[in-house]
Amino acid sequence: MYDSLALKYLKDYEGLLKKISLDIWNHPEIGLKEFYSSHLLKLQLEKERFIINPNIAKIPTSFIATWGEGKPIIGVLGEYDALPGLSQQVLCKRKPVVKEGPGHGCGHNLLGSARLIATLTLKRLMQKENIRGTIVFFGTPAEENLVGKVKMVKEEAFNNLDSIITWHPMDVNTIWLSSTNALILLN
Repeated sequence: MYDSLALKYLKDYEGLLKKISLDIWNHPEIGLKEFYSSHLLKLQLEKERFIINPNIAKIPTSFIATWGEGKPIIGVLGEYDALPGLSQQVLCKRKPVVKEGPGHGCGHNLLGSARLIATLTLKRLMQKENIRGTIVFFGTPAEENLVGKVKMVKEEAFNNLDSIITWHPMDVNTIWLSSTNALILLN
């Protein structure tokens, strides 16, 4: 029942997804300097009446955006960092925009934008069907250098969640249900 409604809502957000993901692509920022990207995501979440709590763990490009009330509390990880040396035009062959400039390797322009759309779809579905719960979107910078989430964990930002959703592009299309060992920096 919910799947067809969710697919309809996803389709409704298709233009927004393309706009935001391309905007982030065109403004690549390396980890902990993702000011444009995090601001872009926060603005969209504010428009959707999420409450924004910025500067989590004293990281200026991190934030937590919350909507709803009660249980379950569903977290969504949104990442948006670019990587040094991966500048790239929107082409299938290697052609940098800026030689040795930053770029969005492995779809990092999609990590925050697609998860934003998933978050908005979930919110809309919950509203339509009068489903109680809380959605928490985590703006997590510096995904590639293992700093953002580590500091946020140390600040207990992820406590009290009932579940958390993440996604990462790969060279295959599959569902992977597994657990892994996390790598935690000790600084």
